[in-house]
Amino acid sequence: MKKSNKLSEKNRQKSLAFIHTSDLHLDSTFFGISEIDPELGKNLLKSTFQAYDSIINLCIEKNVDFLLIAGDVYDGANKSLYAQLKFLDGLKKLTAAGISVYIAHGNHDPLNGWSASLDWPDNVNIMSGDAIEPIYFKKNGKIAAHIIGISYPTHQIWTNLAKKFPKRNDNDPFTIGLLHCTVGSCNGHEPYAPCTVQNLKELNYNYWALGHIHTPSVVNKRDPVIIYPGNPQGRHTGELGPRGCFYITVDHEDEISMEFIKTDSIRWSIEEISIEEIETEGELIEKIREHIDTVSGKADGRSVICRYILSGRGQLHRTLAKEGMIDDILQHLREEIVFDSQFVWIERIVNNTHLPVDRNILLKRKDFIGDIVNIVEGLYQDEKALKSLMKSLDPLFSSAQGRKLLQQINQEELVDLLRQAENLLLDNIIVEEEYEDRYDSY
Repeated sequence: MKKSNKLSEKNRQKSLAFIHTSDLHLDSTFFGISEIDPELGKNLLKSTFQAYDSIINLCIEKNVDFLLIAGDVYDGANKSLYAQLKFLDGLKKLTAAGISVYIAHGNHDPLNGWSASLDWPDNVNIMSGDAIEPIYFKKNGKIAAHIIGISYPTHQIWTNLAKKFPKRNDNDPFTIGLLHCTVGSCNGHEPYAPCTVQNLKELNYNYWALGHIHTPSVVNKRDPVIIYPGNPQGRHTGELGPRGCFYITVDHEDEISMEFIKTDSIRWSIEEISIEEIETEGELIEKIREHIDTVSGKADGRSVICRYILSGRGQLHRTLAKEGMIDDILQHLREEIVFDSQFVWIERIVNNTHLPVDRNILLKRKDFIGDIVNIVEGLYQDEKALKSLMKSLDPLFSSAQGRKLLQQINQEELVDLLRQAENLLLDNIIVEEEYEDRYDSY
């Protein structure tokens, strides 16, 4: 995601440089992990703050003109005092370095949420939730940029906020739109402040600094540049791979160069291992150990929380299907982990293996086994049926007790559950069928 652009020293003096970040989610709660492993829980709780510290240090190291934060500084409207104090500490460092900060609040940290009585430094500019008006950034005594944005006054914004932004005139300086929103359709996120790429293009801005979508993405490469930096620290297996922020430079002709810089300290990964050439549980454990070394080597020196998916067909499936077998393997591998500067912790081992029976043959059977496989296959293929099933499970997650103990699942996780249910049924029925065949042969 890097476009090289060498500037002469003369032009560099007239250029802009800034960091664009969003979705810090300071003080995020990592459901379930702290109860399983308190030491890992402590590492995770620190990780969002470490990513924020990395961004602050990067601003100072690159000597940028300003930092843009496009919403969701905190993980919730009633943010902790600790998170607010840590955020303030970083802003004070930027003040001392002469770096300005521009913040547009989002759905997780709306303006009507609780805030401690803290004095923000003079270099910090928080966008209003009532109206949109430009803030002028001056460099060497002259206006070098307009930064135009709006904060969420409340948690849920369903209107197109982009339509409230004023259009940029051709003689205006470099103009940045700062907005927490949903451009187009994005799975996994509520479509708050929905708008289109065309809505943003029509305003004639140079750069759109967006937030809300957690996956890093260059939505539009030029005229205007539109970027989601993603969250600087992944928080679960739905946020895989490197996480960071964007370092942006602008030359004297308003040409933009962009560089994605990694800021995460712990990375999330999903890996798959086939059992088709593995005969024993001992061989499987050794295979996972070898794979852990591979995962660690590809992690840029970061620690990794990894989910392993076991797949394929083989006789080992019968062993893995025994009650407690996967849990025992998981516990054994976790006990080998040393929480040093870099580690790989196994979040879960998912058994998606199958008996050495061709599923396509089962689909053609005209009996109870065929019915089971065809019902599940129908759900896989029917988007409406999957959504209906998901909706029927809502009370389980939305009840008072459910909210305390369970996280809402997504469609991908629902498909996994269906696969596991099918496997469980087939394991028991096919084993019973084989037993009856053997019994009848006597």
